[in-house]
Amino acid sequence: MFYVGLRHDIDNAWVFKRGAFNSVLRIEDKYNVRSTFFVRVDALNCEDSWNMILEAQDRGWEIGLHLINTINSPNLPSPKEELEILTRNGVKVYGVTPCGSTIGWIDPNINWVVMDELGLKYMEGYGNVKRSLYKTFVFNTHLSLDIYYIRKYGLRRGYDIFKRDLYKKILNEGYATVLTHPEYFWKSIGICDGNVYLVKIFNLILTFLRIKTLNKIYEKFLLEHKGKFQFLKYIELYERIVR
Repeated sequence: MFYVGLRHDIDNAWVFKRGAFNSVLRIEDKYNVRSTFFVRVDALNCEDSWNMILEAQDRGWEIGLHLINTINSPNLPSPKEELEILTRNGVKVYGVTPCGSTIGWIDPNINWVVMDELGLKYMEGYGNVKRSLYKTFVFNTHLSLDIYYIRKYGLRRGYDIFKRDLYKKILNEGYATVLTHPEYFWKSIGICDGNVYLVKIFNLILTFLRIKTLNKIYEKFLLEHKGKFQFLKYIELYERIVR
């Protein structure tokens, strides 16, 4: 049986308010699948969002840290403070991934060191790294179903290319990890090329028309590969690999 780790990054608070988070839960629950949500702590800005992730954790989903301060900048809360925000509110955190939207990818090598110092079981980031340098287990880089394959190639072609790369990665590396963003279970993945203002307008229209959202394609992915792959949350995948 081949293993596929499922990852969802929560980058903003409105994911909890517009049903996007619950859409992922409903689809995965339908197929008896559990995944890992990596959450920016600033996305948890109200009691409702905290209640939602804690309830999901109680139902078997994993919550990880989507690290904002990836370079340990003194101008932001420290990485350990971010982690403590989750743990003191009842989240069991086993792993960390970097979020580039605040700082950007200034120095990926520093990102690895900063994440390693948190002392968690696993971490995932970008690029090939020398794993022996770190105490923390390093997952291979994920495949981004939404913001790479579908946004770049469209729904049908993007999904086909994604599957091709997924199968290749599993055969070469023994497992794969797949990333999506819950926001695209509500709004359109859209396009990324062209005039910034025209792209924004076009993407708003696509969202209004419910075009290029992830719901159907993600469910198709789970349905097509049920029985072929064992879908796992990251902590389960970690346990399968290191045992």
